[in-house]
Amino acid sequence: MSNNNESNRPSVGVATVVVKHGKILLGKDTRKGEVYGVPGGHWESGETLKECATREVKEESGVTCSNPTLISVYDFYREDKGKSYISIGMKADYASGELVDLHDEGRLDWGWYSVDEALKLNLFPPDRVLIERFVSGVIYE
Repeated sequence: MSNNNESNRPSVGVATVVVKHGKILLGKDTRKGEVYGVPGGHWESGETLKECATREVKEESGVTCSNPTLISVYDFYREDKGKSYISIGMKADYASGELVDLHDEGRLDWGWYSVDEALKLNLFPPDRVLIERFVSGVIYE
């Protein structure tokens, strides 16, 4: 499977479990129907993973997070995009701000869910893995 086409190279995303009073932040992806997930997006050249996590949380939900920490690395293939991805999973604390539905970002109906509530939802599969790893308590420094 040797292909040097840049568009076929795996992409790197950063997804963040934001925690506030023991609950985690989830939004519904309007592009995929009733699929829920944590804030996340593509890692941009020139920024650290922590900067990416903080930026994506703010861009997607309107809230500011602090103390982003690595908790997961997960690789998967997206049939809908025809390419492989690496999802870097972070955990962060809620710092400030109110939830906002930013229609351009595609994920709406943001809310705070207990882990049990979250795991009963139709989650984006890589985000389900991330939440399960968050529950495990493993942190990579």
